Amino acid sequence: MKIKIVILTVLLSVGSWADSMALFGKVINVSENDILNVRSQSNYRSKKVGELPPNAYVGIEKCKMVKSSTWCRVYQLVQNYYSDNFHPGWVNARYLKFSDRGYVIVQGTRNCAYALSCNNGRCEVVLDFETNNDHGVSKLHTEWIERSLLKGESNFGVTPENEDGYCNSRIFIDDYLKKYPNYLNNIK
Repeated sequence: MKIKIVILTVLLSVGSWADSMALFGKVINVSENDILNVRSQSNYRSKKVGELPPNAYVGIEKCKMVKSSTWCRVYQLVQNYYSDNFHPGWVNARYLKFSDRGYVIVQGTRNCAYALSCNNGRCEVVLDFETNNDHGVSKLHTEWIERSLLKGESNFGVTPENEDGYCNSRIFIDDYLKKYPNYLNNIK
């Protein structure tokens, strides 16, 4: 009976962890003169499909448990280009520092959206904001969106096709959050 309870607990915790998977990862625990290999499968013996330098910043498509290790499928962000020979692939999660904050594509639409945080498989995303007379942000317009509908990207990668340049809304949002530091503490 105890074995069944332990197995059920492990399965439930893996499921809840997968629902709250991060949008981004930064490569950690790799020496400055080394690289992190990206694999075709979630296995260190599988074919190498790319490499990432220390401190590289990547998007995370999904993560899964393989035996006692967690592996994440990663991809390059438009602005963070590391190699011509890079293809999306798998890295061991022990080499990633996770983050939920950054620019996102919502359901395939590039519109300078910015994720603030994720919780229970949903993310609070800034879709728009209001400015005051001093050109500062006076209000954020956010929406909770299912994590599965979001793809982490860079400020170049989320720029709408009909616009030139890149999104800079992060600067305004960061200024707003500095002005109201408890805002993120109230996100549930």
